[in-house]
Amino acid sequence: MWKAFIARTAQVGPDGKMTREMKALLAATAGTLLGLLLQVVAVSTNSWLLLELPPPPANGDTARLVRWRGSRLSPNATGRQLITAYTGLWSLCRVELVRELRQDGSIAESEHTECEAHNLFPSEKEIQRNKDYDQHHLDYTRTAIAFTIIALFITTIGHCFAFYALRRPRYIIKRLAALLHFMTAACLLVLNEVFVKTVEHEKENMPERIPRDATTTYGYSFILSWIVFVIFVLAGMVFLLHSHKRKAKYADNNDAVEDEPMHLGRP
Repeated sequence: MWKAFIARTAQVGPDGKMTREMKALLAATAGTLLGLLLQVVAVSTNSWLLLELPPPPANGDTARLVRWRGSRLSPNATGRQLITAYTGLWSLCRVELVRELRQDGSIAESEHTECEAHNLFPSEKEIQRNKDYDQHHLDYTRTAIAFTIIALFITTIGHCFAFYALRRPRYIIKRLAALLHFMTAACLLVLNEVFVKTVEHEKENMPERIPRDATTTYGYSFILSWIVFVIFVLAGMVFLLHSHKRKAKYADNNDAVEDEPMHLGRP
């Protein structure tokens, strides 16, 4: 199917081989299609940020040991204790150590994973009652999700122009495709930077979400989003560099040729 599409749309030179420009545009379009797939994977997964709590310090470090025990369950206590967490654009997952008292008096330990979707529009009472909510944090989360949706929408339109540019290589279509690829990259840049600001805000102001002693690392979803950003920047440059005016030999006879001057007088 892909080979048939290339055969129908490819520009060939006098020697019957595909031109360098068409190869570049095809490579750029294939890259953006891959980028779109990677971005869908990124926004659909919860590996944007990984959080892990440190192990207990050595017994000789009394001060750190006291602080560590202050936020952990004692060896004989029951309840829940956060072990690790991972978050995405849409939800937050927590892995907790659950200790329950058995009938024989012993304590049973098990790990429990719970994922909760981000509440983007909580009520005022929920914001005041739940320390997981913060107005600045909500604004950051809403902004990230909004630019995610905008980026996917612009990407779809950009591919429509890119495919049309492969079919009908007119300079104005290629420039529009380049502009849309650059707009997609800009949306992804805003998305990634807003997510970084979200993490920084949680570290400084929301210890309930990110404890002070927790170790945070960005996951593969966040890395994929930056890779897609680079892909669309490069694709936009390729389309822009190959958007010079062309001769009319690839236009249909019954179409007005945009790349050629039109003589309206008598010959």
